[in-house]
Amino acid sequence: MIFTNKLLKLLLLATTALLWGSPVLSATLDVGGVKVEESLTIYNNTLLLNGAGLVSNGKAPSYVAQIYAKQKFKTLDELFAVPGPKRLVLTAVKEVDTGPIVKMFNRSVDETAGKSDRAKLIPGLMSIGEIFKANRVLKPGEVMTLDWVPISGLVIYLGGKLQGQPYRDAELFRAAMWVWMGDFPVDAKVKDALLGRM
Repeated sequence: MIFTNKLLKLLLLATTALLWGSPVLSATLDVGGVKVEESLTIYNNTLLLNGAGLVSNGKAPSYVAQIYAKQKFKTLDELFAVPGPKRLVLTAVKEVDTGPIVKMFNRSVDETAGKSDRAKLIPGLMSIGEIFKANRVLKPGEVMTLDWVPISGLVIYLGGKLQGQPYRDAELFRAAMWVWMGDFPVDAKVKDALLGRM
């Protein structure tokens, strides 16, 4: 009888964990006061946290960046080779001016796209510029996500709301990732963290 009661309790705990989620299964990290999930499910795909880091403006923490994909990766080329969706999440720790991000994004396009590609990217760049122009500041706690969805392209959300339309050119997603993980990243330590090198 004692064994049966213990067995029933274990079954009940296991069932509750399956229905409501177990803290062990859905672990979170704390990065600069921001809760970072170790995995998430988007577009019917489970993605794994590859890395997360705190971007600073001088000595002051500015925002947390985290990157997810279906498999772990150590380089940008490996990230682009991973099948399925990817997600970069930016969470403001303090008020964040989005102007420098846009400038780096434009510079990234110059670095990553060939001359013939740049002309076709201009409409997308202008549209993305308008999104950032309309959202010049991210308030503390505000979240921006940049998703790559193979069937639709680069999708940008702010506070869970879709911004603009999906951008089908893979070069735009590549340029966006280059801002944080390219040769001249926003923050070298954050680059290493995002690429799982720390």
